[in-house]
Amino acid sequence: MAKILCFIPARGGSKGITNKNIRPFNGRPLLWYTVAEAKKSRYITRIVVSTESAKIAEVARRSGAEIPCLRPRSLSQDASKATDAVLHMLTYLKKTEEYVPDYIILLQATSPLRTTADIDGAFSTMQRRKADAIVSVCRTEQLLYIIDRRGRLQPVSPRAFLNSPNRQQLPPTYKLDGSMVYAIKTKVFLREKTFLAKNLVGYVIPRWRAVDLDEPEDFIVGETLYRNKKTIAKRIKDFK
Repeated sequence: MAKILCFIPARGGSKGITNKNIRPFNGRPLLWYTVAEAKKSRYITRIVVSTESAKIAEVARRSGAEIPCLRPRSLSQDASKATDAVLHMLTYLKKTEEYVPDYIILLQATSPLRTTADIDGAFSTMQRRKADAIVSVCRTEQLLYIIDRRGRLQPVSPRAFLNSPNRQQLPPTYKLDGSMVYAIKTKVFLREKTFLAKNLVGYVIPRWRAVDLDEPEDFIVGETLYRNKKTIAKRIKDFK
């Protein structure tokens, strides 16, 4: 059986929402939802949470995840990269246990509408397509703009999109959906130091569930969607 490590980053500092990763979300700590879905996966063989916070570590343990070690605070700053936290955990597990997973699945705690079906669907798609890595995405608008320093709108989409008479003639476009699911072969991650490997495929998540909780409004909307997710899914399915 392949060793498939589920890695959940959950640092303590959060400027947008204080104590975000363990803040109550519809009655449970936010982190609990990600651990609960990972535990039901038919592929994942081990679940670890990476955090520098003893408080988050205790919540993670009660939720059913492992805390092999606490993350150094130097890797838990606002500008810290998740890839560095993954490398730290892999180094620790290899040194202390001689454990090296075959695959890594990274799940952010800030995507509570992610399901086990999303996790397993993404991983099986990666295997079926013989890819090195997969990332979940969702549909987005074809015509995208940024606002420059002078407040002017500037297009970031290719000019062909701007010249098209209607969106039906444009190819579909996708965006990263808040890191709902990342999966990669460990040897590829160690070589390329990124989850966005060269041999990368996408797994499409419905746009309404692609929730990433960064700001207070995200949290409020996310709770509302979660409470009504069955009704929303049914209404979308039966929409005529």
